[in-house]
Amino acid sequence: MTLICYYLDDSPADPRLPHDSGRTVDYSHVLALGVEHWHIPVPSEGKYEEIDRIMEERGYRYRDFVTLNKEALGEALEPVLDGFYKEHMHEFEEARYILTGHAYWDVREHPTEDWVRFKVGPGDLVILPPGMFHRFTLDEKTDLSAMRMFLETPSRHALPRDKIADSNPYRINYLKSVAAH
Repeated sequence: MTLICYYLDDSPADPRLPHDSGRTVDYSHVLALGVEHWHIPVPSEGKYEEIDRIMEERGYRYRDFVTLNKEALGEALEPVLDGFYKEHMHEFEEARYILTGHAYWDVREHPTEDWVRFKVGPGDLVILPPGMFHRFTLDEKTDLSAMRMFLETPSRHALPRDKIADSNPYRINYLKSVAAH
């Protein structure tokens, strides 16, 4: 199963809306940007054997579960979502397996700097490489649960888009890997 990918429009409306510019992006192009994607149906019995296998292959040692909705976070939901939607990068892979609900990832296309958006839902496992500028938001239903996977203990350490992040070694390595494609 592939993701539906497109260039983001430039509307200032709520980021939880689709913002489809009408310009599609081929799924293979998103993969060439460094995004990794699997569609693994969410097991009804709660045994994540395929996820466990991928975690082991990649050296992930820790996982947790997060629920993002008004019921779970109350008034903290909007500030949390605002933080996710600020352009940033990490010095580690960002791995998320969607259990319920839907969300959007926006990733920066290199070298154009355009935003490419794709929607994820139950069963989608997405891994973003270190050094890729991105942002994340829920869809208009504002209800999602996901598994987060980490090499070590959980970290949300994000580097906002600025000159320091632009010259970060992880960013430089990411740009080299994209240029090689």
